[in-house]
Amino acid sequence: MFLCMFVLSLQAGTVHAQDNQVSALKKVVIDPGHGGRDPGASGARTKEKDIVLDISLKVGKMINEKFPDVEVIYTRKTDVFVELDKRGEIANKAHADLFISIHANSVKSGSRCPSGAETFVMGNSRSAANMEVAMLENSAILLEDDYSTRYEGFDPNKAESYIIFSLMQNSYLNQSLDFAAELQNQFKNSAKRIDRGVKQANILVLWKTAMPSVLVEIGFICNAEEERFMSSAAGKEQLANSIFQTFTSYKAQIEDRSSFRPGDQTAGIDQSKTDSAPASKPSITKKVEFCVQIAVLSKSIDTHPNNFKKLTGVERIQISDNLFQYHVGRTTDYAAAQETLKKVRADFKDAFVVSIVDGKIASAAEGLKLLNE
Repeated sequence: MFLCMFVLSLQAGTVHAQDNQVSALKKVVIDPGHGGRDPGASGARTKEKDIVLDISLKVGKMINEKFPDVEVIYTRKTDVFVELDKRGEIANKAHADLFISIHANSVKSGSRCPSGAETFVMGNSRSAANMEVAMLENSAILLEDDYSTRYEGFDPNKAESYIIFSLMQNSYLNQSLDFAAELQNQFKNSAKRIDRGVKQANILVLWKTAMPSVLVEIGFICNAEEERFMSSAAGKEQLANSIFQTFTSYKAQIEDRSSFRPGDQTAGIDQSKTDSAPASKPSITKKVEFCVQIAVLSKSIDTHPNNFKKLTGVERIQISDNLFQYHVGRTTDYAAAQETLKKVRADFKDAFVVSIVDGKIASAAEGLKLLNE
């Protein structure tokens, strides 16, 4: 009974995701973890719920100031308790385009406390460390009234309860991984945090969100040095800015993907300059190619056609320690890349065209701009 009901719940939560891929970013839900009677993890001097609330509000303020057309929705703005399933429900009801859940990490009492930031997306993992994080975050449901009924018998402390998540397909995995990868880069390069990578785990707060969704662990509150950083005004500002810069980059990327159509070779060009006599074009010094990105995975897999629904010519590009992009149809012709996109979209719904500039992945816009300079 538990199995059947849970599957139906998961499938119901993914219908919107399959039918409505992101084309613009107009609404973002920011989810400060824990709250109220749920303090989250505790450090020597601080509580997780307070740190992540401050950072969440800072992120939202930055977005509001830079992008007044974007609606920022919070799952909580004060120290109140919000059930895990209600957090995703808030995002779904608002038809949000992105869900960011902000947390601080910890480990079991008596264990050595590490350091660093890591970002999770919904997915199955055999890693014991990832499972520990999932169990820790999911244990918040034990504070909810009648949690056994609300979650159809799911027990966050029993490994066998997590088997059910293997039946779930995340239609927004690619976009979630893209956001997570950029966020880890920002933490590493801007906030100077140790990069613990992008990971997948079965985390309840992400289970029904019908949009790209991540849960970020900004650091370990059990680590005295990281607790001081996260709770300081300067530390909160740096962490919030890293999340904001990731949002800015991701928003541009998402909207760039949807702004090109087959045959649109003039996007990004100042049309007011086309009335004058054309100047001779300088020779392109950078090599520009196009291809179709079909997947982003947190592991390296063989590019044999059997692993990609019989698709031949798949290329793998490593973009971080534990993140890999998979592409097909490399060509110097943008129109040919668009034709490839049409062919693969039936099997790879999240596929889109990117450019390769001097061997480095860039947006299609960047490649087209170089060709038209």
